Amino acid sequence: MATKETVPGTDPSIAVLVPTYNNRSTLDAVLRGAAAHGLPVVVIDDAGTDGGESVLAELEAEGVLHRRFRLPRNLGKAGALRAGFELCRQEGFTHAITCDSDAQHDTDLIPIFAEATRSDPGAYLLGCRFPLHPDQPRRNLLGRILSNVAIRAHSGVTIGDAACGFRCWPLELPARVRGLSGRYAWEEEMITRAAWAGWPITSIDVPAIYHPPSTRVSHYRFRRDWSEGIGIYLLLLLEAILPRFPRASGGRRPFRDGLLRRLDRFLSPGPLRGRRLEAATERWFQITALLAGGLTAVLAPPSLVTLAAIGWIGWRWHAGLAAMTIAAFPTLLELESLDGRMEWVVLFAVASLLSGVIRSPASARRN
Repeated sequence: MATKETVPGTDPSIAVLVPTYNNRSTLDAVLRGAAAHGLPVVVIDDAGTDGGESVLAELEAEGVLHRRFRLPRNLGKAGALRAGFELCRQEGFTHAITCDSDAQHDTDLIPIFAEATRSDPGAYLLGCRFPLHPDQPRRNLLGRILSNVAIRAHSGVTIGDAACGFRCWPLELPARVRGLSGRYAWEEEMITRAAWAGWPITSIDVPAIYHPPSTRVSHYRFRRDWSEGIGIYLLLLLEAILPRFPRASGGRRPFRDGLLRRLDRFLSPGPLRGRRLEAATERWFQITALLAGGLTAVLAPPSLVTLAAIGWIGWRWHAGLAAMTIAAFPTLLELESLDGRMEWVVLFAVASLLSGVIRSPASARRN
């Protein structure tokens, strides 16, 4: 079936996509809440085994669901989402608001996602859980910080919540941009790959909902999924080093926009002040970059090869002028051509670092 394309000046066709696996106790409330806002609801049953299929059949018979589809075997969240996106495209939709079936996403925010998408249909819209929930597990918070910092290094895009699955996807994005991970890390990987492909990335605040541990249902397996996430992030860091020349499409100019973003990040570490999660991402990233620069300065042998490697990797990983100067300091001291000019290099590096510290919180940009 032919799919609709988002054309400037036309309203996008939006569906709510709910992947589910063994969440029978919350299915009815979540799907009724999602359908209450007038958008078609599409459900992907990832071969659940808890009897949720009967709940879905009843809701479909009542007309609550637009479409449901049961996968022949369990594919994990990434596989369920990809199958759901393809189904939505076949149904003629241009966008899908993804909402989890475990009742940790407030379905009353679906109209806000839809309105933001209608205002900017070309953007990839992420939910950002803010303020933080007091019951959020500390290891989840640590993973969230590390994911945000890694994406900042990969692409230069600053976000506040890489792990939140409450999003609105232009369906053209997963159709054209492919990720490698097969489970929870896929959603985070796609942020980096979307940025590389030139997609504008924006965010809106959503409440952080955590149910009591006695009733909380989670299919995240810490050892397996944490390991996969680390592997994917390391792969993306390596990929980021390689030169890439993405093609422009759909009004996007990824090479130009990426170059300008890289130059901006090189000259200034960004909004380091403020209490926004995006500002926290900038602080953690800058600390990481400075520590890595100091370690490089101590361990790397001073040479022009070292200087070239520092320049290339620092530029590709958006490390910033201050961190790169620290890493290159021993080599710069040995260059006769910089004799008498080294103080200017240091001055520019310090000014670059301070430019982020003295910015007012109001100037912090949200991607």
